[in-house]
Amino acid sequence: MKRVVLSITVLTVIAVVAVAGRTVYASDHDDGENPFKERALNLTDHFAFRSPADPTQLSMIMYFNPRSLPGKQYLLATNARYELHVSRAATRTATPSNRDDFVFRFEAAPADILGVQAITLTVFKDGAKLGTHSGMTTAIGPSKAGLITTNTGNAGGMTVKYFVGPRADSFAFDVVRFFQVRAFLAARFFGGPGGTGNASALPAPNCRGDQLLGPEGPGGPDGDAVNLFNPPSCAPDFTKNLNVTAIVLNVPIAQLGGGPVFDTWSTISVAQ
Repeated sequence: MKRVVLSITVLTVIAVVAVAGRTVYASDHDDGENPFKERALNLTDHFAFRSPADPTQLSMIMYFNPRSLPGKQYLLATNARYELHVSRAATRTATPSNRDDFVFRFEAAPADILGVQAITLTVFKDGAKLGTHSGMTTAIGPSKAGLITTNTGNAGGMTVKYFVGPRADSFAFDVVRFFQVRAFLAARFFGGPGGTGNASALPAPNCRGDQLLGPEGPGGPDGDAVNLFNPPSCAPDFTKNLNVTAIVLNVPIAQLGGGPVFDTWSTISVAQ
C-alpha cells in the first residue's frame, strides 16, 4: 500500500482491490481485465479531501471501469461490494492501523432499460451495521447533460450524500513517453557490456523536438536543460476523452469522530 497526504487534514491510503476469501490484488490506475476480474471490478483511483463546498464534510471518491468509451453505458457488478473504508488516526505521521472504524458499502441491483441501477448503501461502524440508505445511479446520458442524481439521507444516524455514475477520467498520464524514459534509464544505468551502463544511450527527442540535453524548442523553457519528459504543451494524455465510473460520498467529519486525520481506502470484493 501507499499512502499520500491529499490535504492538511486527510490522510489517504491508495486504492486496494480485494477479492474476498482468497486473492488480493493491489490496484494501480488501470491494471487491465482478466478472466477473473471484469472491467466493473477494475479499481483505479481513490481520493479523499475536505469538501471545497463545505469543509465540515469529508469527500471520498472511488474510480473503476477505466477506459470507458464516451457515450457508452457501463454498470456496477451486481455481485460485488464497492466499499469505502475510514480509519481514524491520531496524527498525520501515525502508522496506519487498517482498522475499519467505518465502512460504506455500495451494492447495485440490475440496470433498468435506461441504464439506471438501484443502489443500497450500508454503513458499518466498528464492524456493526448502523443502517442503510437507498439511492440510484446516474446513467451516461444524464451525466453528460449535467443532470446528476444526488442521493441524500440518513443511514443509521450517519448523514450521507452520494453520487454513483460515469464521469470524465480526471487522471492524466503520458504513458508512451513514460515507457520511453524508463527504457532509456534502464539502458543508461544497467545496459552495455557487463550491465554497468551504456553511456551512449539516449531517449528519442520529446514531442517538442528537444534533445535530452541542450536548448529547448518552441514553447520552452521549463527552467532546466534536461528534457526527459514531454512538456504539457504537446504531451498526449492516454485518458483523454475516456470515462470512469465514480462513487462520490460526502459524510460529516464530526460524525466520523471529529478527525482531523483519517486513513481512507477503497475495495471491490466478490464472494468466491
